[in-house]
Amino acid sequence: MPPIGTLIALGLGACATLGCAQASGECASDDYYGTRCRAGAFDATTLHVNNGNEPEYLDPTMAHDTASSALIHQLFEGLTTYGHGDMRPVAAGAIAYDKSDDNRYFRFHLRPNAKWSDGKPVTAHDYEYAWRRLLRPETASQAATTVYAIKNAELVNQGKLRVAKGELALLDAPRAGAPTTGSLPKGTAVRILAESPRKVLTALAPLAAPKLVPGVDFDAKSGSLAFSGEKPEGGGDGGQKGADVEVLDQGPSIECNGEPSHYFLVATPNGRGYLPGCALGKPASKDRFALVERFDEWPTYAPPEAPPPAAEAKPRGYVALEGLDVDDRLIGVRATDDLTLDVELERPTAYFLDITSATMLFPVRRDVIEAWKQRGEPEMWTRPENMISNGTYTLDEHRFRYEITLKRNPYHVLHDQLRIHRVAVLEVEAYHPTMNLYRSGDLDYLGDNSSLPTEYVRFLETKKDFVRYPYNATYWYELNTKKPPLDNVLVRRALNLAMDKTSLVQNVTRGGQKAASHYVPDIMGLGYDQAAKADQAAGTDPFGDASHTFNPPRARQLLRDAGYEIREENGRFSAPSVPPIEILYNTSEAHRNLAVAIQGMWKENLGVTVTLRNEEWKVMLKNVRDGNFQVVRFGWVAEYNHAQTYMDTFLSFSPSNRTKWGTQEFDDAVRLAASTADPVESIRLYRQAELLAVDAVPKIPIYFYTKQTLIKPWVRGFRTNPKNLQLFKWLWLEPGRTTMPEGPEAPAFADEELPPPGRIAPAPVKGGPP
Repeated sequence: MPPIGTLIALGLGACATLGCAQASGECASDDYYGTRCRAGAFDATTLHVNNGNEPEYLDPTMAHDTASSALIHQLFEGLTTYGHGDMRPVAAGAIAYDKSDDNRYFRFHLRPNAKWSDGKPVTAHDYEYAWRRLLRPETASQAATTVYAIKNAELVNQGKLRVAKGELALLDAPRAGAPTTGSLPKGTAVRILAESPRKVLTALAPLAAPKLVPGVDFDAKSGSLAFSGEKPEGGGDGGQKGADVEVLDQGPSIECNGEPSHYFLVATPNGRGYLPGCALGKPASKDRFALVERFDEWPTYAPPEAPPPAAEAKPRGYVALEGLDVDDRLIGVRATDDLTLDVELERPTAYFLDITSATMLFPVRRDVIEAWKQRGEPEMWTRPENMISNGTYTLDEHRFRYEITLKRNPYHVLHDQLRIHRVAVLEVEAYHPTMNLYRSGDLDYLGDNSSLPTEYVRFLETKKDFVRYPYNATYWYELNTKKPPLDNVLVRRALNLAMDKTSLVQNVTRGGQKAASHYVPDIMGLGYDQAAKADQAAGTDPFGDASHTFNPPRARQLLRDAGYEIREENGRFSAPSVPPIEILYNTSEAHRNLAVAIQGMWKENLGVTVTLRNEEWKVMLKNVRDGNFQVVRFGWVAEYNHAQTYMDTFLSFSPSNRTKWGTQEFDDAVRLAASTADPVESIRLYRQAELLAVDAVPKIPIYFYTKQTLIKPWVRGFRTNPKNLQLFKWLWLEPGRTTMPEGPEAPAFADEELPPPGRIAPAPVKGGPP
């Protein structure tokens, strides 16, 4: 294949030499876009596609964007993989599994002849290492919240669950030399309730109990506190701003600046009282203590024979924080031998086999990753010369921002059945060069992560090589709810209602997308689609009323209610007191066109000044992680077939929540929905939780995606699916074919179905580490 730079130059020309030659005679047809003849120099077993962007990570544990995951799905595979067409879980790393009657305990039986790309066996220990690595706090993976259904995953990932490194004395106060109340043997698990000492960030004196209000606003610059209700007792001047205070206990729940927190009982030189957690910072001192409670809920990997005994009082007190460590055994996954993986979940999870097909639970090799980590270059293991993977393809070359090439994994069990031997993946962000490369026959398929220029869509709809289908993804704008004026929910609601989303999808995106008034696509499975249809048919859709749809007069009133003046002169509006708002988007013609249209709508309907900023994908991701944005273009593709994948991104503790919004009410609502066994009632509760997020508008939903793409007639095995993912193993090429196949395509070889699960029977439960 010619160098990518040469191809782009050809594609940008008025008429590429190869494209012009092939666009004539039998290779040309008004029914197709570009040539119908594949370049004779192209290998019949090499597929040419575009990925659109440079992937941020090729590490399954760390990846959290479509540019990365589209490639990782080819390089690695999990216990299960996606079935062709309907994306059901089918056999991959596991060939069978057992489960308990309540869907909380799973045992996977691994494929005995599965191998890594260096020929070593893939074992259950590789999965155990990968899953535990994902959940370690030090890994800081944005994908960790996706697997919080695993036993103790949430507490371990948040650093709230530790074990004693050695025997620890339980102290009755957070200071060295305090009286002891008992001891914790080495290896005892504890839940951390609070850390001490903490630095006071406010001059407000501690509050007297019991009149504590459920919400406060804290200004970090001034140190002032504003209470949502009647000011509680105490709280006058005379506090100890800047001092380190002892934390004596965790108090009632509270929302501070809209985020979940707690009151903490603190001891100051002037006495004891309560301060909200957001008004306490970490001290400079390394001699820190933790208020802990013994934790007995170790994974058991089998349902109990009898109900657990009544809970007894658990030892509680202070220990030196340095005496605690993370213990991976608390996480509900273990390898019992090379071919058996046990999993225990926190709650029944209907979609768990969908998660085992997702990238974050793919196995990785401990010896490979830890070796590079010890050298101080932890990301070097994903370079082509270092990567060891277990998928159908391996990484051959990686030319940064140019091209990635894949080749067959010589040790994969499907090696001899793969009809695509090599894949050349371009990284062309610009749409028009991509279109020209396709037109001239230098691309077989635009790729999962590449889009069409909107101005071409109506013309392309008439072509036989044009494909369109809906899939589970939502395009939204994420708002930094800590930056004025977006810290005011009334402003966020005004921006939402001033956006004519129907006009955007009809006149700007023009791809058959559906305007969105909420976050979870209406086609989401496992009961959500049925609930959405029922609510819409009954006229009770919670997301369909005037408070969530285009309404400029209401939007202007909300902005006035937020304290901003709106002037009108000759039918034009201006809002001079509203600070300018900046929209950040990654380099793309489609994202720019949409941002320009929204900029105009906010100016026309509200009088708000909006500026635009575009950045390359990886640069934008870093700025978003660092909080350097006001409004940013993002979207979410469902990682599995359930509404939870969207709700994860709004949880107050989720690394996927870039908006800095979160409330205890929402977190609790999602937990309730997730723990409700009845599937119909569970989905009803999920939609109630979703409504809480929609009303708070940390993200503005714009549309539900459709995929529109171009694919050459000689590409076989292609079939649309709700994840917009084509595994290259499904495909093959028929270079002489010049007409599109009719009807759904079969894959290159049949999926291997999982047999019905065996049963994990109840067993006696023993306490302590497994």
